[in-house]
Amino acid sequence: MKILAKFTAFIVFILPFLISAQGYYNQENFGNRSILLSGNVTGSVDDLGLTYYNPARLALIEDPIFTINAKAYQVNTLNLKNVFGRDGKISDTKFEGVPSLIAGTFRIEKWEKHHFAYAFLSKERSRFNFNVNREIDVDNLGDDFNENDRLVGDYQLDNKRSDEWFGLSWGMKLKDNLSIGISTFVSVYNYSSLYDLRFMASFEDEGVDSFSNKINFGQNSYGIFWKLGLAWELDKFDLGLNVDFPYLEVFGGGKFQYQRYLSGLDPEEEDFRFYDFEDLESSRKVPLGISLGVGWPFGKNKLHFKADWHGEVKEYDRLVIPPVEEGQEGFSFSESLRSVINFGLGAEFYLSEKFNIYGSFSTDFSPIRSSANIFDLITDEERDANFDADYLHYGLGIDIKLKKLKLVVGTTYTTASGDFSDPIDFPIGDVPINEEPSKIVVNRWRFIIGLEIPLFGYDVEFK
Repeated sequence: MKILAKFTAFIVFILPFLISAQGYYNQENFGNRSILLSGNVTGSVDDLGLTYYNPARLALIEDPIFTINAKAYQVNTLNLKNVFGRDGKISDTKFEGVPSLIAGTFRIEKWEKHHFAYAFLSKERSRFNFNVNREIDVDNLGDDFNENDRLVGDYQLDNKRSDEWFGLSWGMKLKDNLSIGISTFVSVYNYSSLYDLRFMASFEDEGVDSFSNKINFGQNSYGIFWKLGLAWELDKFDLGLNVDFPYLEVFGGGKFQYQRYLSGLDPEEEDFRFYDFEDLESSRKVPLGISLGVGWPFGKNKLHFKADWHGEVKEYDRLVIPPVEEGQEGFSFSESLRSVINFGLGAEFYLSEKFNIYGSFSTDFSPIRSSANIFDLITDEERDANFDADYLHYGLGIDIKLKKLKLVVGTTYTTASGDFSDPIDFPIGDVPINEEPSKIVVNRWRFIIGLEIPLFGYDVEFK
């Protein structure tokens, strides 16, 4: 059955994006200066990113602030090497908007010692859409292929994920130099992926075969995140502690659709399958996290350091799919995460009353131990196709103080690369198996322009 042998060569590059885990913890940052400092501000945040980084810092803000972080933009480049099993290379570059933050502070007159803030932030908003229509050269695919044989593949992947947070923060001073704070966020999480492969093969001695495989699944979850923060202002440095409690899921659900059609072969080998499941059992888990940060002034400059730990998640089923064939077991999208420790350093250099420079670095190590693997639906082979590379984040920018406004300009750069098992396996003939792993390289540039303007008694911040 030649077409099934060849169609596997066409799906290798899409698997890491179908199964990407939700476990990375430092992919997004919020607040103009906090972004340029790569989020290393648990102990020293001075913008309303504090609702996310450390709500205890809220009690240390003297004046109300209204913050709008309008969309910044990014250039995201993806390179895949050694795909299709024969040193192939695919490159894709996208220009798109990035998650935003809207936040503000308010006071209640009767509660003078209490400080409050509200925040609406896009914790995650990503979309990976990939379309390929390609004829594959059969010359290097072995003796089972004749010179006049033709193979054409038409492939689409549309992978979307969003996590919108809506929350309130509270902060209060326990002492002149010690404060406590709590943030409560309602999370609206949606994840969906469409995989659509169409394959046509024309064989000189066997006619035309066609293969179609379409997989569409989705998961949604509604729940609550809590953050508990402590902040100290000491003589020589500022210290902060933030605890991210495990995600509390209130309710959620999922759906799954599977189509598989094969024609042009002997009647006994042709295939027709269609399954459609709604209201599936699903689950989302995010572990306990603890961040410790230090802000250390030296002269008019300042260093910002952060280290954070996130606990493990034992294997659980994110989405449970009933049996698609009588007598078979259902398929589970399972996931498990290891505990990780990340760290980062940011620097704020004073050049004059009107000019500061920011620079930063932080890690985002992969917590993925195992993740849902849709490849099990396509083949019986067991392969680890998870993309679990470590990300590195860098930030660089300037802060310019003018008469009636402050201008923040900068860029951030993120990079990651990693290997995954090439799932190519030709079950017929003498086609050589690709023993070299496939490689993914991700590069992301973000460009930020922020303004802070006093308006109606408030400091208004735009980015």
